[in-house]
Amino acid sequence: MMEIMNRLQNKNILITGASSGIGKECAFRCYEEGAKVHLLGRNESSLKEIYDQLNDNNNSISVLDLNDFEQYQNIIESIVTTHGKIDGFIHSAGYQITLPISTMKYQMYLDIFSVNTISAFEFIRLLSKKNYGNLSANMSIVLIASVMSIIAAPALTAYCASKAALVGGAKALALELANKGMRINCISPGTLADTAMTENLKKQISEEEFHRIEQEYPLGLGSTKDIASLCLFLLSDESKWITGQNYIIDGGYSLK
Repeated sequence: MMEIMNRLQNKNILITGASSGIGKECAFRCYEEGAKVHLLGRNESSLKEIYDQLNDNNNSISVLDLNDFEQYQNIIESIVTTHGKIDGFIHSAGYQITLPISTMKYQMYLDIFSVNTISAFEFIRLLSKKNYGNLSANMSIVLIASVMSIIAAPALTAYCASKAALVGGAKALALELANKGMRINCISPGTLADTAMTENLKKQISEEEFHRIEQEYPLGLGSTKDIASLCLFLLSDESKWITGQNYIIDGGYSLK
C-alpha cells in the first residue's frame, strides 16, 4: 500500500493558471499533500468545479486576468488575511502565439510577455514582502517555462523569447532573494498530451504533422502529472538547497 505523504502539510500554495492543464493538476496534487491551495484563473466555472472537489473551506479561488496587474495585491491581501501568509507559488499560466514574424504585431509581443513573464515577476515582488510571503519557512517559487526556453521552433518567436526571459529573470531573482529565504526555480516541459494548448495545436495541424511531433519525443509525450510531480518536489523541503535552476522535463526531446 502506497504511503500517503504530507510534504506540504498546512502550507498555503498560490497557483496561477489553475483552471486547467498543469495548474489544475498541481492544485489537486498539492491538496493531496496537505496544502491549502489558492487558485487563480480566468475561467470561473472551472475554478469552482475544482474548488468543490477539494472538499473543505481552507482553500480559495479568485478570478483574475493576469493583464490586470493592479488586482494582484488585492487578491494576495485577501488570501493572507483569511488563510495566512503564502508558503509557495506556482506560476502555471501561459499564453502562446504561433505566427510567422511577418504577421506579428508589437501588441502581440506585449500581450505574451505580460502573461508569461512580467506577471510572474510581479507576483514574486509582492510575495517577497514580509506581510505576504512566509519568508521564515523556506518559501519556494516554481515558474513553468518551456523547453522552448532553450531551443526554438519556427513561428514561435514571441513565445520562445518570453520563456527564455522567464528563465533568465528567475536566475537573477534567485540570487537577489536568497537572503530573504526565497527559492526560485523553473520547470521547462516539452509537449504534454493532456493540455488545452496541445488540443489547440491538433486543430491547427494535420494528424500526420502531429504524429511527426510525437515521434520527436524518445519517451513519448508527457502529461501534466509528470510536471506536477516535479513541482511538488520543488515546493517541498526536500529541495531546500536548490535555487536558480531550470529543469528540462521533455522525454528526451531536447537531446536530439
